[in-house]
Amino acid sequence: MNIQSAIRKYLLILLSIPVIHYAQTSQHTNQPIPIDGYAAKVNNTIITRSDVRSAMATILPQLYRRYQGAELEQQLKQAYLNTREKLIDQALIFATFEARGGQIPDFYVNGEIDRIIRDRFNGDRARFEETLAAEQITYDDYLERTRRDISVSMLIQEEVNQRARISPETIRITYESNRYDYLIPEKIRYSIILLNCGSTPEERTLKTETAELILQKIEAGEDFNTLAQEFSEGARAEQGGAFPWLQLKDIDSSLHFHLNQLKTGQHSPIITDDDRLLILKVDARRNASYQPFSEVREAIKENLTTLERDRLYKNWMKRLKEEHYVRRYD
Repeated sequence: MNIQSAIRKYLLILLSIPVIHYAQTSQHTNQPIPIDGYAAKVNNTIITRSDVRSAMATILPQLYRRYQGAELEQQLKQAYLNTREKLIDQALIFATFEARGGQIPDFYVNGEIDRIIRDRFNGDRARFEETLAAEQITYDDYLERTRRDISVSMLIQEEVNQRARISPETIRITYESNRYDYLIPEKIRYSIILLNCGSTPEERTLKTETAELILQKIEAGEDFNTLAQEFSEGARAEQGGAFPWLQLKDIDSSLHFHLNQLKTGQHSPIITDDDRLLILKVDARRNASYQPFSEVREAIKENLTTLERDRLYKNWMKRLKEEHYVRRYD
């Protein structure tokens, strides 16, 4: 491993376990997460329950907002187990890094800490040091934590990310095998003039006459959308009765038959629909089609790469857990 070039390239690729927690856990005292004792042991490295709880700090507020009672307790327990496993993984990876003779020079680690102070504390080193003090962490301890994070991230990059390569043939086969996933359904843009019939025979007669007048104006060449703005009582009258591009499934099912009878640019006769009188016009249609391979190739590659990284990572962790001593404590 070329340590200098690797660090420059991967310094910011850190594991998703937070380095500093803003004492977010103190506000929740009645919780079923144990805070004392061993959580796990990896070779000679001890992971305490408080280590796990500290690593959970960023997700705890979300859990307390979303869940209550027994469901909250279950979510907390599961989060504890998941986080403990992440810390076990970290310990295994760091042990492997050390066994290979990997080293991270202090000035690189200090550079990363400077970045953290700049990005997370707006460059306020005093506030950074206050946070360390509040969590009873010395700067040297924090330096070593950061060194471990960089080491772990570098080895993940080497063992997982760099090996997750997807061939062009695999991308093409995935596209062809799952073409339905890339189907663009038929869509339609239409406009509607809607009149409510009213509650009396007289009102219904008046509205029918109005609808017939509107139809005559349309057939005489007057603009459909202008007439909709003037006469329509529908929700989209101000938009000239026009709807945006929609799939048929997103359109009122009572209109499907009538819309399917119309070609682009055609309007319907007066349609009686319960207590409404309607005139429809199809403004445009888009036939169903498939997204071109060129448009989805990168998305397919990204998805396959993510799946491959997950597979490689899980297999790697399985091997490391077979090669090292790992014990979990209840």
